[in-house]
Amino acid sequence: MTKLKLLALASAAALMSAPALAADANSTAGAEIVSPLQVTNTTALYFGTIAPSFTNGDTVVVSTAGAKACGSELTCLTADHTAAAFSVAGEADQTYTITLPSSVSISNGAGGSMTVDAFTGSKSTGTLVAGTDTFTVGGQLNVAANQATGEYTGTFAVTVEYQ
Repeated sequence: MTKLKLLALASAAALMSAPALAADANSTAGAEIVSPLQVTNTTALYFGTIAPSFTNGDTVVVSTAGAKACGSELTCLTADHTAAAFSVAGEADQTYTITLPSSVSISNGAGGSMTVDAFTGSKSTGTLVAGTDTFTVGGQLNVAANQATGEYTGTFAVTVEYQ
């Protein structure tokens, strides 16, 4: 029986593992904080003065370059149309993306409304050379037949985001 106990003790000792050797390593942690992006509207998107048709709706398009195309069912009376212009400020040499809305409603304050859609940007991404950049936005105004008169206004949002 002593041999059996000795054999059991020897087996148990063999199954025990040797203590592991430990090692440590250090790392650094850090971060870089950049200037927050700022976007400012410097010029409004404006379609000018328009006379609608009594019977047919049509569209007026202002391009990102500020050119206006007036649909054949409309009479565009003035040449004071403008593309919206924006300035962006942030961390120098960083890139950013631009997101435009799909549509927005503008109203005359007396129950009349129109939709502006088909927004286009002069670019979809930009680089903050020396910490600043600019871009323009055009769009399409949808004028209904016999559209109610008045001054129509509304707002739309553009979003800029670091990449």
